[in-house]
This record gives sequence, C-alpha cells and structure tokens, in this order.
Amino acid sequence: MQIIIEVLGWTSVVFYIFLLLFNGMKNMRLASFLSVVNDVVWGFMIGVLPKVLLNLVVGSVTLYRYLCDFTDASKKIINLFMGLMIAGLLYFVYFAVNDYLANPSLGLLLTWFDFVLILTALSVKQIRLFQVIMLCSAFLGSYAYYLLGIEQMVVIKIIVALIMLYKLLIHPSFPELEEKIMFWKKL
Repeated sequence: MQIIIEVLGWTSVVFYIFLLLFNGMKNMRLASFLSVVNDVVWGFMIGVLPKVLLNLVVGSVTLYRYLCDFTDASKKIINLFMGLMIAGLLYFVYFAVNDYLANPSLGLLLTWFDFVLILTALSVKQIRLFQVIMLCSAFLGSYAYYLLGIEQMVVIKIIVALIMLYKLLIHPSFPELEEKIMFWKKL
C-alpha cells in the first residue's frame, strides 16, 4: 500500500507539470482530468481532505469548461454542472476560511490564495491568459510553501514558473523549436 501511495505522489507531480506543457486548452483540460483523478485517489489514501476537496473543485471547473468549449452538450447538462461547480466552490470557500481561522498563518493564507489563482486559471478560455495566471500562481505559491517549509512544493512551483516563462516568452518567438522537440500539437 505504501508503494502505491508513493507512486501516486510522484505521478501527481508529473501530471501537474505535464498539463502545463500543452499549447492548446483541449489537451490541457484532458491532462487536468488525469491529474484530478490521480490527486483525489492519492488524497484519500494519505488522508488529506483539503487535497481531495481542492481536486474535486478543480475537476468540476475543468469539466464545466470542457463541456462548454469542446462538446455539444445541452444547456440543461451545462447548467447542472455549473450548479454543482458553484456548490463545490462555495463549500471550498467555507472550508478554506475555517481552515485558516483554525490555524492562521501567512503561509496558509497565501496557499489558499494560490488555490484560487489555480481555479481562476482553469476557468479561462485562452491559453495565454491561463499561462499568465499560472505564472502568478507559481510565484505566490512558491513563497507560500517556503513560509510553510514544504521544499518539494517550492521546487514544483519553480518548475511551473520556468515552464510558464518559456511558454510566454520563448515559445512565441521560436514555436518551430518546440514543434521539433515536443511530441504534442495544439488542438
């Protein structure tokens, strides 16, 4: 059982970084689904309810945007998912406020703001805006996790910042370089 938990922990990191590499929102959303499923299972196995709740909200936001942008789902189904997403977001806010009040610290407060940035990034339609918000999240999150003393997350956030800087600054000038070295295409 411990091996499965360890594998899910590392695949969580891989999926999180992997979804940032795509140049199109459709591929990013599909990678986000994999990340959410992995992290919900991992969160349950390690007993970390905030991780489970966050990923369920991330999954609902991602599913809602996917239905709106890439399917011909009926308005009733989309509205149903919007209702579920809003209910999840409200519970997430309730949980975050109570968690902060139970253990107030600047690091924890910034971590919750980082989660809000991630949810905002997943809610947008344009890949460039997604990348800018994720870059902001990387800086805010790395400082938050530094304050909390969680070095692995600081490293992950630095990797996210580097990927987003590449996507925002280098990729627009040299897109053919990425097409030669990467196996995915924009959808």
